[in-house]
Amino acid sequence: MSGPPSRGEAVQKQIQQDWGNREYIEIITISIKKITDFLNSFDLSCRSKLAGLNEKLTILERKIDYLEACVTKDEFRLKQVGPDRVCAEWILRNGGRVKWVNADEYHEDYNKLPKDEVQVRIQEIDATGSSIMANGFEHLKNCKRISKIILDKCNHMENEALKELHYVQDTLLCLQVSRCGNVVETGLEHLAKLQKLQTLTIFGLPYVTDRDRILNILRTNMKQCKITYEK
Repeated sequence: MSGPPSRGEAVQKQIQQDWGNREYIEIITISIKKITDFLNSFDLSCRSKLAGLNEKLTILERKIDYLEACVTKDEFRLKQVGPDRVCAEWILRNGGRVKWVNADEYHEDYNKLPKDEVQVRIQEIDATGSSIMANGFEHLKNCKRISKIILDKCNHMENEALKELHYVQDTLLCLQVSRCGNVVETGLEHLAKLQKLQTLTIFGLPYVTDRDRILNILRTNMKQCKITYEK
């Protein structure tokens, strides 16, 4: 039988246990440090994202306030000068131009609009290069003489804007939709409801991926219309 461990063996065993405990403590310490670093990083990331979100919400609130103010102002202007004048002001403010009924040339200078008491009627709208957006297309409502609209290089215009053309579906005969980067298939499909349209020109829409399908939809539903869709 072996006797009790000697003092040297006991000391060596204790040292081994101490080293084992130190390694264990070191592992725990490193793990705690990693968790702490992760939590600090996560906290900073959340704070940054929340600050960005708060900034976006503030901007959105300002835009809503602006739109509400515009709606209130437009309602007053509608009663004062009529829908065609208000629509013309919207187009010109955003960099487009209009042609009055019986006029030979387009009008594009906002500061040279006729006096408020002069009754005007819009026949054509050329929004080339303008900053019009869908939320303004309601200005077309009750404009009874618009027969032609050009939507070219309208970089801020969304698909929903084409849906709003229903306001002039009874008078619109000629339409061009071109080089508008935000317009895709869902926007073009709305045009099928324009049953009085005689000429439709489409080109330069880089994000429309199924041109043939759109052409089929439009030609099936708009047999009265000459449709040109250049690649």
